[in-house]
Amino acid sequence: MEIRLTIDGKSVKADDQMTILQVARAKGIDIPTLCYLKGVNEPASCRVCVVEVEGMRNLVTACTTKVKDGMVIRTNTMRVVRARKTALELLLSNHNKNCLDCPKNLKCDFQRLVEKFDCKSSKYEGETTKSVIDDSNHSIVRDVSKCILCGKCVSVCAKRQGCYAIEKINRGFETKVGTNFDKPMQESMCVGCGQCVLVCPTGALSLHSNVDDVMKLLSRNDDVIKVAQVAPSVRVSIGEEFGGKIGEFKEGQMVSALKELGFDYVFDVNMGADFTVVEEAQELIEKLQSGKGLPLFTSCCPAWFNYCEKAYPEFVGNMSSSKSPNEMLGSLVKYYFEQQGKKVEIVSVMPCTAKKREIIAHGTIDYSITTRELGKLIKLKNIDFNKLPESEFDDPFGEYTGAGLIFGVTGGVTEAALRYAVYKLTGKTRDIIEEVRYSDGVKEVTTSIGDTKINLAIVHGLANAPKVLDAIKSGEKNYQFVEIMACPGGCVNGGGQSFVDYNKTDVEEVIKRRSASIYKADWDMKFKQSGENKGVAKIYKDLLKGDHKLIHELLHYTHPNDSMYLK
Repeated sequence: MEIRLTIDGKSVKADDQMTILQVARAKGIDIPTLCYLKGVNEPASCRVCVVEVEGMRNLVTACTTKVKDGMVIRTNTMRVVRARKTALELLLSNHNKNCLDCPKNLKCDFQRLVEKFDCKSSKYEGETTKSVIDDSNHSIVRDVSKCILCGKCVSVCAKRQGCYAIEKINRGFETKVGTNFDKPMQESMCVGCGQCVLVCPTGALSLHSNVDDVMKLLSRNDDVIKVAQVAPSVRVSIGEEFGGKIGEFKEGQMVSALKELGFDYVFDVNMGADFTVVEEAQELIEKLQSGKGLPLFTSCCPAWFNYCEKAYPEFVGNMSSSKSPNEMLGSLVKYYFEQQGKKVEIVSVMPCTAKKREIIAHGTIDYSITTRELGKLIKLKNIDFNKLPESEFDDPFGEYTGAGLIFGVTGGVTEAALRYAVYKLTGKTRDIIEEVRYSDGVKEVTTSIGDTKINLAIVHGLANAPKVLDAIKSGEKNYQFVEIMACPGGCVNGGGQSFVDYNKTDVEEVIKRRSASIYKADWDMKFKQSGENKGVAKIYKDLLKGDHKLIHELLHYTHPNDSMYLK
């Protein structure tokens, strides 16, 4: 029901189911928050969003208080400002204030609010939580001393990802975010997706950085060829590191930046995705024809792979043996240079934190860095990203089709595989397969490849995975192909992508903008089906020489022995 109320002297209309915070943000009125994350974490515990409501004795939390007709709200009175400042100073009293060494320095929501409200770090001095750093996990580092107990990471891990790897443990002053029985992160249900890092307002959770390792590699004067290979989604996020709009397509400048950094070659993981499409689609066709080993699960996402091994090990044998695009391209690149008697080291640039575990498990790629780490490298080398000209990827691993590009969005792997399978079985092309695009978490599609009908399930956000996996186990559902991406929205919203102020832009909007950028680029591509990639065909013929044993060795995993999960 529509009502009318007053905020800071302005008369506004609103729905009576909205909170004060929602109405204020809709009208462009800033109310600060720390613990609030729309639809995921709304505990009203930080008290930073308090406002004054006429007729109410106490201040109320804007994030949980519903509006009422005739309500008069003031968001910036001296009483409100003092209350917010006190709440922040109390949090600051038990906070590790070594900000210069913090990975979130200058991008910290807490730091920003402390500066905004002119907080005094010494006002409530006393005992503080000891700094305990857990770096056992290959992807994520945890520093208890920087945690403000907002609970965002706990809620995201549970509600969006369904992993329940972390929770609030202990009581009173000893309360902290930890794992079950306070074990190291590596021994928990953590799959390394990094969604907790994206929402952490401080540096309590950060990624394992390889910036220094890559800097050392690039500064070496030896005969080792230095290669960078870049995933699809990085090009729609890297611009955000330099003030660009969310989802801006910055492929050309990104390639130029990598060459300026000192890489000898810059290759495109999109080509690896085209190889994955060819191999995975062929695998699907063979399983459909034999009726064995179904459903076939995609194995491109290492966080999903880890989750499957930990929570549903009975499905590991259904994983596609096709390597991820990152691993496929890495194998081909190393083999290509080794045939010339040359040494090569590869740095993959990923939107993903879990790739750091993947490369350790397989040993093909030397280092994996995230979009944020690439941004840091560019800044360290004093490169003006926004003034760089556009460059192209290098041959022979720079050509790609739209099918390879759309791997970056949920449903992209399925669509790419279907495009190729349709062409392979019928000789016809389907450039765009709309029915597998966009979903709220789980999408079921029945489609035809020639005369063969197949049931598909597309899943993103690991909390949705049990809905499909349990249905398969019980016999309720019968799928032939299942795509699961750990991160909501797919790789465009990976744990290694650029930080976004979720107080201004909801995660759904971030996913929408980055996905739209990838789909537009796909639309503009001349070739949209992996079988049309002449570079792929040339490598199969000239480098791999049609040797099926070599192709399988370089492009496939041997299941179930070479596990991605490292104990």
